[in-house]
Amino acid sequence: MSNANNNAQNNTNAAGQGLEVILDLRKDVIASNAGHSLDLLVRLRAPLLTGEVKRTPLAISLVIDRSGSMGGRKIEEAKRCALDLLGRLDDEDKVSLVVYDTAIDVLVETMPVRLARTLMPMRLLEVEARGGTALHAGWLKGAETLAPTAGSGMMSRVILLSDGEANHGIVDTQQICDQVRELASAGVTTSTVGIGVDFNEELMTAIANAGQGNSWYGERVEDLAESFDAEMGFLANLAFQDVRVKLDTPLLARMGQIQVRNDYIQNGKGQYCLPSIAAGSEVWMAISLSMNEVIHLQDANSVLTCTINLKDKQGKEQQCQVKLPAMPVVGLPEYRMATENELVARRFNEVESAEIQREARRHVQNRNWDAVEGLVRQLEDRAHNNPWLQETVKYLRKLLDRRDSGLMEKELMYSSSKMMNRVADLNDSMMFCMDEESVKPAYMRKKVSQGRNTDSQGDVQK
Repeated sequence: MSNANNNAQNNTNAAGQGLEVILDLRKDVIASNAGHSLDLLVRLRAPLLTGEVKRTPLAISLVIDRSGSMGGRKIEEAKRCALDLLGRLDDEDKVSLVVYDTAIDVLVETMPVRLARTLMPMRLLEVEARGGTALHAGWLKGAETLAPTAGSGMMSRVILLSDGEANHGIVDTQQICDQVRELASAGVTTSTVGIGVDFNEELMTAIANAGQGNSWYGERVEDLAESFDAEMGFLANLAFQDVRVKLDTPLLARMGQIQVRNDYIQNGKGQYCLPSIAAGSEVWMAISLSMNEVIHLQDANSVLTCTINLKDKQGKEQQCQVKLPAMPVVGLPEYRMATENELVARRFNEVESAEIQREARRHVQNRNWDAVEGLVRQLEDRAHNNPWLQETVKYLRKLLDRRDSGLMEKELMYSSSKMMNRVADLNDSMMFCMDEESVKPAYMRKKVSQGRNTDSQGDVQK
């Protein structure tokens, strides 16, 4: 069933498969020369599952950094998380295990989990930290082990863990991400898990974005388990995957007249690749259009059509569309008095705050603390009506006051990524309470410190 908000037209539910498509507008009227863009959200929602529902079969390749910096507690916690992941999988899921330093070893070839339960614990005992970090080669070998499962009705996912900089083999971010994007299009997606404060967060978040996966990190060893919990919880509740949105509009031919405000990549067909959708959650696109151009074009009823392609739990392709309807054109005073849709305004504020965080991170890297101070003040001004953003900025302020450049770079990168692209629960509201967040699935929690586990969220504000 489809909904319509702010008079936006909304016309399908993915061939009866339970996907709810909503097009929400910031305001339900437009005005010439208002000096504003027409802001809208395209929201793709999957209902909570009821009764006995068989989940999507999984094929997981766990790729673990065993470079020298992983010595001690890090490598032991990575092993523990690997065994915990194995325990969460069904017997007929498939799994492989790859470890890397400057050399790459496949410790467990792709096999049914029922067989891996005996083999993987023994192989993990052999793993010791050593050498450098051939991150690309490790990831590629993990992806290659999953190649036979791609397109077989399974969700094929590489989960890549690292605590350091890629320093062996291919290290260029763009070159790596081009390969990650290509394999994601072929059905092998990638999520990343960073640990500590020495890994390359730009590379790890870029890989996850290109791989149509999730990016997580643990600041400390004790935070790592929640990253794996979030990833496995997400995969266990998968409802739709391979989500692609094509925007058909004459505005595309006019530079600067349309903006997708999220970080979503485009494939070779011009489709935006969105995250997979877990049951009980929604993913969304924030789109800004030139209001004057919309007024000019809407009489032809051809301003914007969003065509959504995705695959359901059985791997069956589905398609649906939603169109921007003609909107009333009013005078500037009436436009200014028109009520804003709270959700649209809040999400756009979060996206714009994420852009400020990205800029602040660049200044942190250059140790230009005066510029960082100015940008944090901008974030504080934006946070007044958003309790989650308010608490997040308080934490960033603490890091700024301590001049903790390493941790601040990590938090600004991961916080901005979550605000720009986050999976939201179906009842997402402006309210924020850490205790209430803690009972949500880990992959949907709004966190103050992205690198800390839920139990220690309150500690970071002390």
